[in-house]
Amino acid sequence: MLHYTPPLRDLRFVLHEVLGAAQRLQALPGHAEMDAATLDTLAEEAGRFAADRILPVNAAADAVGCRWADGEVTMPPGFAAAYQAYRELGWPAICADTGVGGQALPTVVFSTVNELVASASHAFVMIAAINHCAAACLRHSASAALQAQWLPGLASGRVLSSMCMTEPQAGSDIGLLSTRAVPDDQGSYRLSGSKIFASGAEHDLSDNIVHLVLARVPGAPAGSRGISLFLVPKRLPDGRRNGVHCDGIEHKMGLHGSPTCALRFDDARGWLIGEVNAGLPAMFPMMNEARLLSGLQAVGLSELALQNALAYAKERRQGRSPAGRQPCTLVEHPDVQRMLLTQKAWTEGGRALVHWAALLIDDAARHPEADQARAAGELLGLLTPIIKGFLSENAQQSISLALQTFGGHGYVRETGIEQLARDARVITLYEGTTGIQGQDLLLRKVLGDGGSRLQRLLTLVRDWLAGPGQGAAMAEFAAPLARLLDELQSLTQTLGARERAAPGAALGAGTVYLRIAGHLVLAWLWARMAQASHAGAAQGDAWYALKLETARFYFTQMLPETQALRAAALAPASDTAALLAASH
Repeated sequence: MLHYTPPLRDLRFVLHEVLGAAQRLQALPGHAEMDAATLDTLAEEAGRFAADRILPVNAAADAVGCRWADGEVTMPPGFAAAYQAYRELGWPAICADTGVGGQALPTVVFSTVNELVASASHAFVMIAAINHCAAACLRHSASAALQAQWLPGLASGRVLSSMCMTEPQAGSDIGLLSTRAVPDDQGSYRLSGSKIFASGAEHDLSDNIVHLVLARVPGAPAGSRGISLFLVPKRLPDGRRNGVHCDGIEHKMGLHGSPTCALRFDDARGWLIGEVNAGLPAMFPMMNEARLLSGLQAVGLSELALQNALAYAKERRQGRSPAGRQPCTLVEHPDVQRMLLTQKAWTEGGRALVHWAALLIDDAARHPEADQARAAGELLGLLTPIIKGFLSENAQQSISLALQTFGGHGYVRETGIEQLARDARVITLYEGTTGIQGQDLLLRKVLGDGGSRLQRLLTLVRDWLAGPGQGAAMAEFAAPLARLLDELQSLTQTLGARERAAPGAALGAGTVYLRIAGHLVLAWLWARMAQASHAGAAQGDAWYALKLETARFYFTQMLPETQALRAAALAPASDTAALLAASH
């Protein structure tokens, strides 16, 4: 059985000692009262709720799962009561505007709360956090009337939401979708078509569900340029059932407590969000928030796996230690230390990244200086595919190492680790696979703007190297970080020249490039965490000493992966599609 202790000490370290969250927030209009004590209190309350109310329903979520019958879905035992408590405590409303009943707290509160909730139950956070993403979409693109009608229900959690993009024949290629939306004489549209892989699109936690649906109007251009976005409720404003039908739920490898639905729209009434044929830009705010949520899920599940692996390694006795003790605890074995430090480096580095990104969202939305708001938004655009692609892949390795630490006991159900491995696997798939994130980063976010956004990131790293990174204490981190910065810039120039010479030639390097860029970001954050830990470690504080040793482990044992990745990215690309197609 899994146990969970909210990582409040590490959250305080990241938010206050590394990111300076309170000071940054207090410089933003509307957040002047947001001090460190308030952030800590919110984290403590969310952590207590996650551990006491959500973690206990997680095992049943996997073992029992969701049940579909006659078009309706029943959630696992305990989910309804846990979600009702979540609503009553006001967690859905934390970041909603006060005008719709929200608390208007900063996005970094959302990221903190939902990292903790994700640790307790991946399935629960899939249901509970999607409203925040849907509300971002409505605030960005919906009419004032639609916002007034639906945002209060989303803020209270009385209404839940889903995102309906994928169709059986389309997958991630949104341009192939065929759902139709025909205007009626009431100022709305009638939608017909089918969607699959719609998370949380049918359940018994709320009476109404708002579906954000991509569809085509008559005469729309082909491809993604002809897609529009619609709000389609399960129940119409007068309470009648709309023409939305759940034809079944997917039988998945993991994440059994989250209903992934096949939906059929049969002359369902919906309302246009944004402009006709501009559905993808209207959907982007929701997709970007969902990609941040994917990073939070990766960090949260990795934290849960790490805590349980470390506890097991400290208790289980097996084998002979290097000092000759037999039987010794697993944590005394050097290879187990390697596995635990790898988990710790991925998890705690990822934590710093996702909460920094949340602060950038707040800066982009509220900073009083237009140039700084724009810079934050551009930097966030660069980081989003890294958060989604890099952190989700790291979580696979982290949780796999937790299972390895448990040995055979990790492979059986009783410990709960194998559930984490199955649940976490999907994070690399939804909201765009890792390959899609790599292409987005390299071709759109880096080469597509001539490297402008990348230079913003590189400038931040250079400024740290020229300031806090100076001095003998930081040399072990600053020198490899500076080398990697130069290597990424050189690689970017090489791949840019390759792509200009033959469009599409750099496509195969996208995933590799994403990992190198992800390492640069994490290395910079780990260097900053080492800097923040140095004084405490020198005074004999074991917590800071372990943080500093983890930073050293990351730089010496994990960062060298970039050398192999760089060689792979620079190798000549070849098109083997015909050979693969002809193979047995």
